[in-house]
Amino acid sequence: MPRLVDETKLIRIKDAAIELIVSNGYGGASISSIAKKAEVAEGYLYRYYNSKQDLIEDLLFTRLKVLIEKLEHLIEICDTVSEIIERLFIRFFDLAKKNPEHIKFIHVLMHDYNFQVEDRQRKTIKSLCSKVLLKGKETKEICPKKTEEEIYLIAVTYPLEFINMRMKNFFNKNSCTKTDISRLTNFCINTLNQS
Repeated sequence: MPRLVDETKLIRIKDAAIELIVSNGYGGASISSIAKKAEVAEGYLYRYYNSKQDLIEDLLFTRLKVLIEKLEHLIEICDTVSEIIERLFIRFFDLAKKNPEHIKFIHVLMHDYNFQVEDRQRKTIKSLCSKVLLKGKETKEICPKKTEEEIYLIAVTYPLEFINMRMKNFFNKNSCTKTDISRLTNFCINTLNQS
């Protein structure tokens, strides 16, 4: 007979992992510290995940999947890259407002050399950046010399850095406004259009 899954324990494990990654980085969040914070035995955690890497990949994939699906949808329905980027930024800001720990989690993992995004996710992200690049070349919003890497840096990394600075009150402004989104969109499009 299969074992029953205690969803509350799994949620506690996932929440504990996110919290510890945000506060201590990938290397500073061990299986034992995650289990302790979640108030479960390490063995319980290993029932569902073979390693810390598996757990963190699952958490990251779940968070990125929402953004990837949003971007796929935007590529299909939007006529311009400007519209895609603006609506993606709105999604980033909404996520930061509703689940700030999730944005922090993504940000920490993006900058932690001890963690690598799995190949499947990396290929999906590159493919989406290729689609944005192709649309931008068709609409003449993106310079033909730009690359997928530049799309990612400008349309994903830059807004996440911006949000992170706001969350840390770096310039004493915590909230993000519609004006911020408009300015960020214009900055990104102008940057991608320059040769």
